[in-house]
Formats: sequence, structure tokens, C-alpha cells
Amino acid sequence: MEMRRLGKTELQVSRIGFGGIVLPNVDVDQAVATLNRALDLGVNFVDTARIYGKDGDSERKIAHVMKERRDEVILSSRGPKMTYDGMKRSLDESLEALQTDYIDLYEPHDVSRQSMYDQLMAKDGGLKALQEAKEEGTIGHIGFTSHNWELIEKMIESDQFEAGLVTYNLANREAEDVVLDLAEEHDVGLFVMKVFGHMQLLKLSPPDQDRTPTIEECLRFALAEPRFSMILTGVKAPEEIEQNVRIAETSEPLSAEELQELRDFGDSLRRGYCYGCEYCLPCPAEINIPAIMQLLDYQERVTYEWPQGRRQYARFTATIEDCLDCAQCEESCPQNLPIRERLRKTHEMLNHPF
Repeated sequence: MEMRRLGKTELQVSRIGFGGIVLPNVDVDQAVATLNRALDLGVNFVDTARIYGKDGDSERKIAHVMKERRDEVILSSRGPKMTYDGMKRSLDESLEALQTDYIDLYEPHDVSRQSMYDQLMAKDGGLKALQEAKEEGTIGHIGFTSHNWELIEKMIESDQFEAGLVTYNLANREAEDVVLDLAEEHDVGLFVMKVFGHMQLLKLSPPDQDRTPTIEECLRFALAEPRFSMILTGVKAPEEIEQNVRIAETSEPLSAEELQELRDFGDSLRRGYCYGCEYCLPCPAEINIPAIMQLLDYQERVTYEWPQGRRQYARFTATIEDCLDCAQCEESCPQNLPIRERLRKTHEMLNHPF
């Protein structure tokens, strides 16, 4: 598989990376089989996080393969706590769960709120803990993940981070505006998450077209941007990683005409849709925000009366009428969606008699 340099880390990473976000959804045997198949195919970057599953479930499943094949892997994980003590604790837990004494790339997880950034970058914040860990040799490089473009720019410009994981897909191309050039200037290696938008992108169709994006289109589009070192895909079965690798290795580069067609197609898709990532949960009012948001996403895409949507909405025990107006969900949303406004719109559209 083609390898790319990951910025100033100097790590040579496979063009397709293995994302462990969905491993908590499968048993150990399937997780092990999937990861082993990825490594057999030449994938050398394995990504996970403390919050992927209860008690680091994803990390613990990956550990089964690390026992035998650690030297084949560039291993990445991240911690959700931005304080000095919290980051140190997260790193120790990751090392224990992964059954390794060294993680190649460690990142603060989803630095998408100003308060998180402030904690991380404080004099005695989480970044200091990572710098000490790098000096001690328990991590090789310091990266970041975020959905907030303003904070991404700040982290790149700080020159404290060597790599960054950012969102990029057909319908979400904000990285092109500033971040890609800025990262190249500071030699920060960028890699991509949510190329399929938590699979929700594959369900979207433009108002004027009767089709949805395909896996191949999503991957080829992201692979066409040369300033990204790697495309990270979350997989839970061997055939999924086989498909992704096959597309990366056998597809011809997009022609200028094909690329423009895909960009136009992406422009016709609605930006700002709900990924169903559940970062907005738990809701203090116990509103199932992602499920309600996705009902609205579907209703807005169809032009006909959708009785099933009203039936599904009627099953929710908590709705916008129960909202405490605390804005916690909007502060946590990676997409910066106006969640309360959309919950109100859902109520207006779907809360009426059959």
C-alpha cells in the first residue's frame, strides 16, 4: 500500500488507516479478525480512543492483536480529559488497556470547545502532561482531534502539535478554506475522519437527484486531496477493510472533470446534517437528540407526507417541550448544529395527529 509522510512526525503511514471506533459493536473474535486482515493488507496505522466503548473496550480488543503484531503498527489513541491530571490518567489507562508501554501518537480527544482548549493549553494543562510523556518515551508524538475550525487553526499555529485528525467529506469541505494550507506551512500532518459521515452521508440524496453517495465516491474524493496523509475509516468486519483498501489501491485517480462532478454533487448535499455521533448525550432532560435529529433530516429530504415519521416521533418520551434550555448539547456538537432550533422544528413537523 502507498505510504505517506505524516508531517513533522516523520511517520510513514498507510494511505488507508484502521479506525477502531466501531469495534465496541462486535465481539473480540471479529475485532481481532478484522484488525489482522487490515495488517495483512498493508494497513499500518491503527487508531482508537479511551471513550470508544465502556472502559476502553476498543483499546482492549486491539490489545489482543498488539500482543503479536505491535512492531507492525503505528498506534494512535487519545484521552478526553484536558487537565494535567486527567490527561496523565487517560494515557496510563490507554497504555494498560492496549497492553503496550509505548503509543506512537497520542491526542487530546475532540478539542472543540474553547473551555477545553483553555484547559489543554494552560501552563499546567493536559498538553504539559503529553510533553512530559513524550520526554519519558511513553508516547512518540503529540497530535490533536477537533471539529472546531477556529481552534484547529490555533492548535496548528501553536506549533505544539505534530499531527491532527479533522473532518473531511463530500458535504463537509471546510478544511479546504484555511486549514490545509496552514497545516502544510507548519508541517502538521493531517489525516481524515468521517469520510462517510458516520455512514449518514451515504443516506443523503440531493433534492434534485434520486441517488446517494457511494462508498467508492466518498473514498476516492478524500483520496484526491494530496495534502491529507491518510484517510481513517472505522471498520468492524474484514470485508469492510478489504473494500476500502481495494478502492485505494485499484481506483484510477479522479480526472479534473470527475473531481468537479463530485464537488458539485457534494455542494448539492445539505451541509450540517446530524452524524449521529452522540456527543450531545447524555441530555439532562433525557431527550434522545440524535434520533430526533435524524428523523428531521429524513423528513426534510422527502417531499411527501411521511406518517411513519410521526409514529416514530410519538414514541419519544422526552421532546423539545422537556428541554431545560441549558445549551449543553450545542456546546458539545462537533457540527455546531442549532440543536434546539432543529428539535423545535421536528416538533412542529411531526407532532400532530395521524
